[in-house]
Amino acid sequence: MPRPRSFAKSRGGATLIAIGLIALTVAAVGLSVAALRQGRGPGDLDATVGPAPTFTYAVRTPTATATPTASASPTPAGAPGAAERFLSVGADAMWRATAGACGGAAPVVERSGDNGATWQSVTPTAKGAVQVLSLTSFGGRNATAVAALGANCTLNTLRTYTDGRFWEPYPDIFAVDTYVLPGERAVIVDGTRIAAPCATPWGLRSAGSTTAIVCDDAAYRLDGQNWTRLAQSARAVAVSADTVYIAQTDAACSGIRITAHSSDATGASDLGCTTLDAADAAGPLALDASSSASGTVLTLWAGSRLIDIAG
Repeated sequence: MPRPRSFAKSRGGATLIAIGLIALTVAAVGLSVAALRQGRGPGDLDATVGPAPTFTYAVRTPTATATPTASASPTPAGAPGAAERFLSVGADAMWRATAGACGGAAPVVERSGDNGATWQSVTPTAKGAVQVLSLTSFGGRNATAVAALGANCTLNTLRTYTDGRFWEPYPDIFAVDTYVLPGERAVIVDGTRIAAPCATPWGLRSAGSTTAIVCDDAAYRLDGQNWTRLAQSARAVAVSADTVYIAQTDAACSGIRITAHSSDATGASDLGCTTLDAADAAGPLALDASSSASGTVLTLWAGSRLIDIAG
């Protein structure tokens, strides 16, 4: 006959087992917390994880604060030669180019219809373009360029009204166009030859009555037939009807500083420091000034980036 079970003993055994399980659980939790604390810095256990950052192709109005450094004045960059860049932003299309050189590197002209997200090559090779001397958007989506053509590097103005698919020469426009004369200490402004302030001028930009250039790493504005020096360490210039904008290096800026020089004021307005990595800041740059509903917008082409800056 089966012996009756003792409930008192069973409860006692269960109690001991439960106590043991609780002790093991507490120990395991303690070890886990200790491991976490060894793998994180102080305060990380209470940190809240935020969403991953997102980036856009164009950066508007840089807000980086310039950090002074102990470095000396930036080393002059010199004329970019065949690597010189051109950028022109129109209402319905953007255009950019690298200059190339007669008998050397070929020029590249590109067009974007989606605000710089993608680019299509529209170099006027069918017209024999071997060097680009200027590039300007007009009429919203069209473009004009002064180019050296053929084996003899004959200069002429080309225009496209077909989004860059076809280019045609316009000698009458060339006669009053604006460009740097290759290999000469002179520029042509509205068809008039003007001596340059240095032996190797480049970066010539003109709008209305305002013309600017880069010479020996300094930016100049044309006043009548004379050049007025505006700033040293210039890397590119852009112009509006009455203002010269300068992209320049600055020991207190880890990138490129943008300044504005109005024709009716003395001194310069600082538009801020655009942070760039060292390679992009040291490479060829192009700066363009365009109009928007909110005013002038500056676009800097540095490396593979287009950066928009409020003017």
